[in-house]
Amino acid sequence: GYSSFELDLTPFLKVGGDNVLAIRLDSLSESSRWYPGAGLYRNIWLVKTAPVHVAHWGTYITTPDVSAKEATVSVKINLENETDGHAILEVKNEIFEIGKDGKKGKFVRGMTVNDFQVGAHETKICESDFVKVSNPRLWSNTTPNRYLLVTSISQYGRTIDSYETPFGIRNVEFTAAKGLLINGEPVKMNGVCDHHDLGALGSAINVRALERQLEILQEMGCNAIRTSHNPPAPELLDLADKMGFVVMDETFDCWVQQKRRGDYHLLFPEWHEKDARDLIRRDRNHPSVILWSIGNEINEQGDRNPERQRAG
Repeated sequence: GYSSFELDLTPFLKVGGDNVLAIRLDSLSESSRWYPGAGLYRNIWLVKTAPVHVAHWGTYITTPDVSAKEATVSVKINLENETDGHAILEVKNEIFEIGKDGKKGKFVRGMTVNDFQVGAHETKICESDFVKVSNPRLWSNTTPNRYLLVTSISQYGRTIDSYETPFGIRNVEFTAAKGLLINGEPVKMNGVCDHHDLGALGSAINVRALERQLEILQEMGCNAIRTSHNPPAPELLDLADKMGFVVMDETFDCWVQQKRRGDYHLLFPEWHEKDARDLIRRDRNHPSVILWSIGNEINEQGDRNPERQRAG
């Protein structure tokens, strides 16, 4: 129930008829070592796109060179053509500031790739480099400045898809001498393991309750979160970006060896690679995410018996 994913419903739609979207949830007993919630506790979106569009989680933004005077923003856009014909596209990428009110602000830079071709039923990456973003508003835990990438896809002079990606410009290093450096400045992580439930409010996502929780943590001096022990709700990472938390993004509580009879060990052999890939693609543009965790207190680490590891 923690992992995000996408399903293509197009083949199942009844054109001109009644369509029913039904979601069935199967909550196993002893599915984790904490209260996991039961029922539908993460948001679901129904997304309508053109047949040629930016793929799900299809933007990848990096900032390979960062300084107070200038930054390079590198953009990769994954485009899908689900038609039977060859598509010739105009791909426009525009960077805007995000204001303190969370709204799109001043235009910063733009770049257009013309005559980009994607074959029938093909997925293809379009790359753009924004060099010389002058005097960038850098993201850090004390100055959580953010930008917005707006990607527009046009065909035959008509915009057919638009995709927005918030991101931050920052540089992260882990050093032996000074520890964590963000934009060259040492940052001491005062962190917590943050389980996804909201106490008496339960596990259903509640953005204001999440925000209040983070406000209380900040008052205590906390600036770092480990998502214990599963992929977080995307709303949590949005808040971490805005409020200046750094995040260790965690995948699983166990691998093949179980901790509870109904936990992720039942799914690990078939699903761990897909779930880890989806987590990284979903969360890779969040400036708050500085670490990835592949598991919590994994039993296989202390067990040298390969037969036991395979058997679980």
